[in-house]
Amino acid sequence: MKKILYIAATLAIAVLCSTQGQTETTGTNLVIHANWDTKSDVEGVVTLGQVNTKGPETIVVTRSLSNGRAAFQTVLAPNSVYDVILTGSDGAQLVKFPVTTVLINPANLERAGITLVFNSTDKSLKSASVNVDLDF
Repeated sequence: MKKILYIAATLAIAVLCSTQGQTETTGTNLVIHANWDTKSDVEGVVTLGQVNTKGPETIVVTRSLSNGRAAFQTVLAPNSVYDVILTGSDGAQLVKFPVTTVLINPANLERAGITLVFNSTDKSLKSASVNVDLDF
């Protein structure tokens, strides 16, 4: 009887003192805002693709810009590289840049946003501002 009580007490202590498991992440809120230097909104499509070591990249999400803005929620893989591609309404690629999760835990990345301003005469990138929110 003592042995059963000892096992029950040990099990109860283990359950009560165990650390809580990490909650499942809902993903990262990714936001892009694109304007021309004339203050008008860029029209087009933004694509997030995961770069693979072999073969073409895997398209994670594609969104149309609305009022120069697109946002989506997605779970990013650890130790990965992604390409963000912004294509104008005429089909021309305006910008393509890499994003990596190699140096961070993507589960801690709550939000990543980028604001882009393009030169309206030659469609070149004039400025970029990046904002990242991490939760530790």
